[in-house]
Amino acid sequence: MPWSNQNGGGGGPWGRPNGNGGGPWGNGGGGNTPPNLEDLLRRGQDKLRGLIPGGGGPGGSGGSGSGFGGGRGAVVIAGLAVAIWLATGFYTVAPNQVGIETIFGRYVGSKGEGLRYNFPFPIGGVVKPNVGQVNSIQVGYRTGPGQQRNRDVPDESLMLTGDENIVDLDFEVQWRVNPLKASDFVFNIQNPEGTIKAIAESAMREVVGRRNIQAILTNEQASIAQEVKEMVQKALDEYGAGVRIEVVQLVSVNPPPEVRPAFVDVNAAQQDADTVQNEAKTYASREVPQARGKASQIVQAAEAYKTKATADATGQAARFDEVYASYKVAPAISRERIFLETMEKVLGSVNKVIIDQNGTPGAGSSAAGVLPVLPLSEFGARAQSQTGAAR
Repeated sequence: MPWSNQNGGGGGPWGRPNGNGGGPWGNGGGGNTPPNLEDLLRRGQDKLRGLIPGGGGPGGSGGSGSGFGGGRGAVVIAGLAVAIWLATGFYTVAPNQVGIETIFGRYVGSKGEGLRYNFPFPIGGVVKPNVGQVNSIQVGYRTGPGQQRNRDVPDESLMLTGDENIVDLDFEVQWRVNPLKASDFVFNIQNPEGTIKAIAESAMREVVGRRNIQAILTNEQASIAQEVKEMVQKALDEYGAGVRIEVVQLVSVNPPPEVRPAFVDVNAAQQDADTVQNEAKTYASREVPQARGKASQIVQAAEAYKTKATADATGQAARFDEVYASYKVAPAISRERIFLETMEKVLGSVNKVIIDQNGTPGAGSSAAGVLPVLPLSEFGARAQSQTGAAR
């Protein structure tokens, strides 16, 4: 048989060294002899010591050698366990993260991206907040899976304005963890979204409460968003939250549904009024310069007339002074000359008839004392016209 031993005896693969039947537990007095447990344990210990470096074999010395080998093995095993435990302290920081290291729960420093090391649990710990992700908080509404505004939250959106009206205002706050203050975000704020939402809603109500509803619905939405952003950022900085507000965006600004049609009419009327005012300003900007130009032209013409009239009056006064000086030298001659010059100017351009009061009617004359006058001026004009026609 394949498992017969060299002694020629049977008994299976365990052999029969003493010629007696036995089992895998060693020699036995017979087939029904129970195994020797002490001997089995001793042989197992000997084999274990043989496997451990520096341990004694089955034929080694007594108890002292066995104790020394067991101590060395425990140290090696403990050393391996400590090394594995220390190796678990290596960690990796992603580019959009900051590693916040703690020892016994106390903050010791922040680490940038790359492979880093800190004492492993339970001595050390690492928290890696995401500083690159932009988070969004919705106030006054909620969006569904398709990013559609499908649910209104009146408790958050209805706000009282400065002129005691109510406006339905939905807005969104986008924020991220400040990379320079990531430790503040980890240790100083427990519920970031809830805190930011409460501060943003309070700031929005304060800003809206200082304005009239017409300004909120029309031209001051950008200034409202900027003012709310500054107020929220200031409050979070005072709390040491380590959060940076990126943008505050007004999603929807409307009157309450019950009075919305009336406000639409008012808004349309306001737009019409603005249109008319703009047209009036355009007309004024076109007509006013023309009127100013005409006024300036009239003023300049008046100034020119004034200058001319003044110069003429000055000249006439100077001429009168000269005539008066001549008159004082020879009054009779001056009077005669002035009379003749005046009569020349007066009678030079009119038809003249000379009547001799002391004369008698002449031949062929029906009126007494009327003398015919030869119109030399007419003859001269007629001669000039005939000469021009001949040419």
